Amino acid sequence: MRRSRESKCALILGVSAIALGGGGAVHAQEDETRTMATVTVTTQKTEESIQDVPIAVSAFDESALEKLQLAGGPDLVKSIPNVAFTKGNFTAFNFKIRGIGADLIAQSGDAGVGVHQNDVPLQANRLFEAEFFDVERVETLRGPQGTLYGRNATGGVINVITAKPTIGEFEANARLTYGNFNTVKGKGMINLPLGDTAALRLAGSYLTRDGFADNSVTGNTIDGRELYGIRGTFAWEPTEFLRTWVMVEHFEEDDDRIRSGKQLCIKDPFRTEFGGIPISPADQLYTSLGCQAGPLSESNDRVNSAATLGGGLAITAGLLNGDAFTDPINPDLRTIESAFDPIYQADQTLIEWKAEFDIGENLTATYLGSHSESSILSIEDYNKTAPNITFNETGVPLGNPALAPLYQALFPGGVVNDPQLGAANLFRSFDLSGGDSEQFTHELRLQSSFDGRFNFNVGGIVLDFETIDPQNNTDGYYVFSNSLTALTQLNNALGGAIFGGNVPLDPGELFSLELTGAGGNYFRSISPFSLESVAVFGEGYFDVTDTVQLTVGLRYTDDEKKQDIIPTILFTPLPEGADPFATQGVQQEDFQETTGRVVLDWSPDLAFSDDSLFFASFSRGYKGGGINPPQPAGAELFPTAFDPEFINAYEIGTKNTLGDGRLQANATGFFYDYEGYQIAQIINRTSANFNIDAEIRGFEFESIWNPASTLLLTANLGLLDTKVLNTEAIDVLDRTNGDPNFVVIKNASSFANCVVSAQAYGTILGAIAVGALPPGSTAGLCTGAFVGAEADFGLPAGAFTPSDGFAVDVSGNEIPNAPDMTLSLGAEYTFEGVLSPDWNLTVRGDYYYQSNSFSRIWNTARDRLESWDNLNLTVQLFNDDLGLSIEAFGKNILDEDVITGAYLTDDSSGLFTNIFLNEPATYGITVAKRW
Repeated sequence: MRRSRESKCALILGVSAIALGGGGAVHAQEDETRTMATVTVTTQKTEESIQDVPIAVSAFDESALEKLQLAGGPDLVKSIPNVAFTKGNFTAFNFKIRGIGADLIAQSGDAGVGVHQNDVPLQANRLFEAEFFDVERVETLRGPQGTLYGRNATGGVINVITAKPTIGEFEANARLTYGNFNTVKGKGMINLPLGDTAALRLAGSYLTRDGFADNSVTGNTIDGRELYGIRGTFAWEPTEFLRTWVMVEHFEEDDDRIRSGKQLCIKDPFRTEFGGIPISPADQLYTSLGCQAGPLSESNDRVNSAATLGGGLAITAGLLNGDAFTDPINPDLRTIESAFDPIYQADQTLIEWKAEFDIGENLTATYLGSHSESSILSIEDYNKTAPNITFNETGVPLGNPALAPLYQALFPGGVVNDPQLGAANLFRSFDLSGGDSEQFTHELRLQSSFDGRFNFNVGGIVLDFETIDPQNNTDGYYVFSNSLTALTQLNNALGGAIFGGNVPLDPGELFSLELTGAGGNYFRSISPFSLESVAVFGEGYFDVTDTVQLTVGLRYTDDEKKQDIIPTILFTPLPEGADPFATQGVQQEDFQETTGRVVLDWSPDLAFSDDSLFFASFSRGYKGGGINPPQPAGAELFPTAFDPEFINAYEIGTKNTLGDGRLQANATGFFYDYEGYQIAQIINRTSANFNIDAEIRGFEFESIWNPASTLLLTANLGLLDTKVLNTEAIDVLDRTNGDPNFVVIKNASSFANCVVSAQAYGTILGAIAVGALPPGSTAGLCTGAFVGAEADFGLPAGAFTPSDGFAVDVSGNEIPNAPDMTLSLGAEYTFEGVLSPDWNLTVRGDYYYQSNSFSRIWNTARDRLESWDNLNLTVQLFNDDLGLSIEAFGKNILDEDVITGAYLTDDSSGLFTNIFLNEPATYGITVAKRW
């Protein structure tokens, strides 16, 4: 029997259910068999049972989200196979499906997993910050997408479908939660009918709680939340042929959320000798890299600040004589040391509108438009460790005793007056990451529902995205340090002698957000960016027989990306009146590509199955290339652009409903040929992006079993094998690749690291020891000061030539944040009539396990992210007739502190690691009422 494809993009109808892969309670049909209901989705822009869609998809309605405690985007990990999530080092996040996500860092980069709301692609979104409220369902499609949605995605798509007004009915609900950490959460909705053809739906959500972490300097708890979302949706259906709605949503957060977690390090101390040759104090400064390689579990030290740009320049300015961080560190992962509590602000206003018009009985035209404005700002302590060594009260700048009086005049008592960071006699480094953006989309689709063997869904989309005015003082990335300011003040007092001219000081205060962005006393990187994308896409559906269907989809995409070339600045002299945001032109990159997919599915009548579907597919996934962040003026440290990435995806799968509807069992196997995988690495304080190749193969199993009307069991398994192909790269934590004939030392000017031969290094140290060279001469090794003088020291030609290091063959290593296995198990039992025939009690437990993974492609001990698990429990007392429920819940009740991701900083930061943590154990009580 041929499967029906309804033309209207209907929403979930009838009973509430959870799609396979979600688990959770299913409201059984009211008949004797009490078989499970099947969720209806619109992943292919038509109303279909999820069991009839030949795509690996998981979907959760609002009831499922609540029962599974899936509060927001990061929680989806626990209920979908082969999914991983971690926060990024800046203001982004990395949601990965089957190993594909966003391992690049660039304003112009696209995410591998597309985030949509009501089918609208959102280049900037609040999936990380916001919580779900009043949603019809959340769909997650695994695998490359492009022929169904308005934007390409190589890994998959998350589509949050909000609840729409119900015409002709009054509805309302409210939920109030109180929990530990003084958590107060409220959610509610009211649906107001406006005559027979219109309705208005208002919904909102509010969350406040104390912090999950402690700041031992201020004595305050941090990483708290205060956020809210409000949404209004108006629907109008003047005739049976026309259906319209318009939605306005606003989200806002203002709290002390941590952007990146605790800093981990195995301190790299100063060396006192090399091969029996003593190293002078002046030369010791170039021997420490800040942090050494080693497992994160053993990284319980502070960075050697002398190896960092800020700490090293503090020594240059005479403020310090060595490391500022010498005290032991508190090993608690949720305790940081910061001179101030973090600042986190995010907001988004999203307007969407949609109109569907039936052209006769068999064609539907759809228009979907949107406008979004989004902003985010995060200010944090750069090191999150407090120095215990104060600045010198009497210092010797530039190693010149004659400048000591100037030092005391500029920094009386060792106090640096920094316009951004305030007055302090301690080393301080803070950073700011932020950005504003605006987006418009317009999409048109035409969809058929003919009675014959052929139907189609075709469309086109225009997307315009741009970041706001680059002179906005919170756009971009800034690193502030009072040592940088001190050196700037010293330079200007010397008439610009250090940097070849006076360097402007920004008078604006950081915490009042009065920055001008014009200061040369801090590092600044901004990338004003715009995207204009036009695409046409569609699919054709051919019923080859009554049980076999062929799907053919195509997409053509034209992306035009532009980025203003504004060099990074630090200690940059500017003539008076010069524009600090002056561009050196505009870089434009155009990407055009045709992609598609082919699916063959078969739905036979089998004696052992109520309903079965078998499918095989090939799809060509595509994600556009982009423009790398800016570099210092005149520098060519890395390519200015990076290429697109492609995935040739092969997939086979089956979906089965068995045992008179009591069991759903689905399985999928896939292989990805991954071309041009986009990945980032920090070079000279800038995240540059490169392309490599990889292979991914995996398997997924998802099941729901309802053996009795009161018992529900779920199980999801994901297996993943990822492999980097034909790639060599320098590991900045091991630039010599273990070769004892070479050593790593620091460049005194840029604070980048270099590799020189051990013979050359020992020779210069020996010359210093006998007085042939002055102390500190090893600083010239990285800059090439001795190149060409090998014969003078009895060395072979080229012995003094420095290098970046030796590449490691990483072929065969795993892709970052791609665990080999994910497993989720759920069990739910309902005790009926516990207080009276109308009151029932449900007990539910959900267990999740994620195996080891790595944070970088080098797969070293430092990169290893340990396996972890999570256990959630809920007990709910409810009365459906009254629409009332009382629930006690516990989330992560084992209180596991999990490192979900790790970010290695660059040489000039001392190679420390920022980590990202899960949420600790939370518990509370929720009361809900439905009208």
